[in-house]
Amino acid sequence: MKRCAAVLGFWLFLVACSSTKPVNMSEPRRVVGTESDVRVDAEVYGDRLGPSVTVPLKYDITNHRQTTILVADLIPESTYDPDTHMVTISIGSEIPGEQYLPRLIPIRPGERKSFSTAAHVVIVANTASPWIPRPNALRLKINFLGDPTPFEKLISIPEKAVHDPVLAAQLFPKWVEGNETVFTNSLPMRWATTPVDETTEPTTPGRRRRGT
Repeated sequence: MKRCAAVLGFWLFLVACSSTKPVNMSEPRRVVGTESDVRVDAEVYGDRLGPSVTVPLKYDITNHRQTTILVADLIPESTYDPDTHMVTISIGSEIPGEQYLPRLIPIRPGERKSFSTAAHVVIVANTASPWIPRPNALRLKINFLGDPTPFEKLISIPEKAVHDPVLAAQLFPKWVEGNETVFTNSLPMRWATTPVDETTEPTTPGRRRRGT
């Protein structure tokens, strides 16, 4: 029951937003990744991590393939790897929901689309000892579907998500098999023990927040 409630909450709070302004290629806090003719460029606002932080970011996805790709319109998820001390922010989803299915955004051959969103990062790690390495890096992971044919019912629908358990069950194996990923390079991050709220975009290149 708890798992169903968590899944329901996850699919209802969908906030990835389309942005009209592309990524600033001269921004020093930019990351990039390419895989199988799909390119991702992103700007990360802020350079600090903490036990609970919100990291705003902007990202472009460019499709250099001859076919359309699909990206799920979802809030990003974050994970922390204590072995590498790296946070990974995942865009889209590797698996569909059990009850709800998200809207899929098409990116056609040769097209670039820009998005802006914010990722809530929660890090559960033992950082009390000065001898334990702190979380110190961040990267993006973009999930997309390489074959749009099985997912036509979800492409550019007006709703953020639809409740259709039968369709979710039908699409589950196709979604898992068709999911592809692009990882960006990592950015160095600083550890902050006080609450961090990096919610303001820089007004000029190289600035993280107004007044800092």
